[in-house]
Amino acid sequence: MKIFLLFIFLSAGLVPCHGAWWWPFGSSKPSKPELSTMDQPKPIMESQHAPRPEDKVSVERLEKMAEEGNPNAQLALGKIYFEGLVKKKADHKKAFKLFMAAAVQDSPQAMFNVGLCYDGGFGVNKNLLEALRWYHKAADAGVPEAQINAAIAAEQRGDYPTAMKYLRLRAAQGDTPAMYKVAIFLLNGLGAPANPAEAVSYLLEASRRGNSRAQVRLADCYQQGLGIERNYAEMFNWLTLAAQDSDPEAQTKLGYCYQKGYGTKQNADLAFSWFKNASAAAYGPSYIYLGDCYRYGDGTACDLGKAFECYRAAAEQGEAIGAFNLAIAYSDGIGTPKDAAEALRWMRKAAEENLAFAQIQLGLYLQQGYGLTAPAPKEAIGWFEKAAEQQEPLAMLQLATCYLQGIGTPVDLETARNWLSQAAAGGNREAISLYSEHFGKQP
Repeated sequence: MKIFLLFIFLSAGLVPCHGAWWWPFGSSKPSKPELSTMDQPKPIMESQHAPRPEDKVSVERLEKMAEEGNPNAQLALGKIYFEGLVKKKADHKKAFKLFMAAAVQDSPQAMFNVGLCYDGGFGVNKNLLEALRWYHKAADAGVPEAQINAAIAAEQRGDYPTAMKYLRLRAAQGDTPAMYKVAIFLLNGLGAPANPAEAVSYLLEASRRGNSRAQVRLADCYQQGLGIERNYAEMFNWLTLAAQDSDPEAQTKLGYCYQKGYGTKQNADLAFSWFKNASAAAYGPSYIYLGDCYRYGDGTACDLGKAFECYRAAAEQGEAIGAFNLAIAYSDGIGTPKDAAEALRWMRKAAEENLAFAQIQLGLYLQQGYGLTAPAPKEAIGWFEKAAEQQEPLAMLQLATCYLQGIGTPVDLETARNWLSQAAAGGNREAISLYSEHFGKQP
């Protein structure tokens, strides 16, 4: 039946080159900037050699020095009251006053602590603008923790130039998470014009210092030939290092390399092993590939029940391909009883994630009323159009057929001709044949 044509095409392994979502170096979702994962710092003292708070005499001396206006004593005593050390009851208001007293005397660490207090509402009313002002003062004075917080805050509010400024400062000091973030910004043109070559230089440095996230992105660059010459052997090597560091994305991509023979010899057993390792970390994409291994007996014994469970795990994490595969499992009874309504529900979820093939399949479901009480051909056209906007020739062919036959829309030969022409230009042979049949010449 035509309704299952797309699924048969995919399951046979004949995925076209434009189906980049099936390749784990791409993404089934629109690209978004990655928010920083750098740790939020705690209040700091000026020096690790500040008076030891466990000594009561030292605390008394700190109090006296603080009253006399010594900024170092004010900073150290503020930390004691902030965290409730040395049998002192935590008092954020007193801590804030002490930090502020030191900050107005240009103590960089105290400036940062004032920002932290405003940021979290510790001892003072929460005020993000004031927090940012003090973070910037401390960051400009060279406090690493302040530079991190200033970068995070700027990124979260979309001020990428400011975030880039502070990230570069941290990167220059050997901070590998900052190097990674600078590279991501440069790859996406955030805070500065896109510069893949410069991004790769940051990724290389961070990777050589052992940052697994940088190693994964560097592997992506080698795979794509982005900012550096394409090199599958280098891609494989960096993925191996990151995978051995328990990075689940690297493990999934490494499994794919073993499965397809990218940068190494094909090895189904190792591919399955890496997919399984990544799934132990509940990494959504890994479930998709692990499910395929169980479904086709690739590197392990065939187990349709486990395949179904893997697809469901991926789908429940919002993975569009997982939802697509789960819909097909319900449709064909793969590891579960057939259920047209569930197939329709999950195919719709995949389509809503802008997965073009899911949009086409959903359109086919709707045309024939699969999982519905009655066909919905008009709604089907809307989904075909969404897929066609992604330059999918098969979607263009389906639209042309609708306009040729008046399925869900009045017959419109000119619109049909236009869609057939576009589908034919995309290499769809059926579109070329239909164009010749209905319009008497090659498009």
